[in-house]
Amino acid sequence: MPAEMTDSADNPILVEVTRGPMVESQHRGAACVYDTEGQAVAAWGDVDTPIYPRSSIKLIQALPFIETGAADAWKVTAEELALACASHNGEPAHVAIAEGWMRRMGLSEAHLACGAQDPLGPTAAKSVAASGKRPTTLHNNCSGKHLGMIATALALREDVEGYWRADHPVQTRIRDLLGELSGFDMAEAPRGIDGCSVPTLAMPLRALARTMAEIADPRRQPIFRQSAVRRLRVATALHP
Repeated sequence: MPAEMTDSADNPILVEVTRGPMVESQHRGAACVYDTEGQAVAAWGDVDTPIYPRSSIKLIQALPFIETGAADAWKVTAEELALACASHNGEPAHVAIAEGWMRRMGLSEAHLACGAQDPLGPTAAKSVAASGKRPTTLHNNCSGKHLGMIATALALREDVEGYWRADHPVQTRIRDLLGELSGFDMAEAPRGIDGCSVPTLAMPLRALARTMAEIADPRRQPIFRQSAVRRLRVATALHP
């Protein structure tokens, strides 16, 4: 176990699974709650050790797409915005939205760094297998997120090549935004590579809770960010 990691025994048992009269398994965890004034109101277990939030921050990773004006430049639909925030199942409807958006930007599947992936949806996976075709990057559950990142780079006339690298403007904007929302210094945050090739930055669970409180109620944020948050929330509610 790495020295910086806390033993899971330090976290309380949050879930018990019963079968008949017996507790069959127990599961430890940590949890943190912030209110919309930026104050911690409850915490259980170790909420200060950095963790990788990974796909839980896809909506936040999509915010620069709107804030930079790139979403309007590409006249994206609400469905495309929702796909940018999604871990989708690779179903035909998802692939069709991604493909239409991709073609409109004059791109091909090869531009997406997320890699090809079997659809997460079992029905869609069986359908692709039965067709004799191979899944593409559009079937990847992160393809919408990647299209949003590429669209941002294109709209700002940045090099699309390497958009997934930690030092690319697309990724540094996301890093800076996470720092603003969380109040945590992301400059020296531990960094790994997510399953879809983009950087994943670690932050304490406490910082992630504060970030999500700002998304739940963005009134403390600048007007342009309030608008962007609400736009994404509406899109994902209309097209879950």
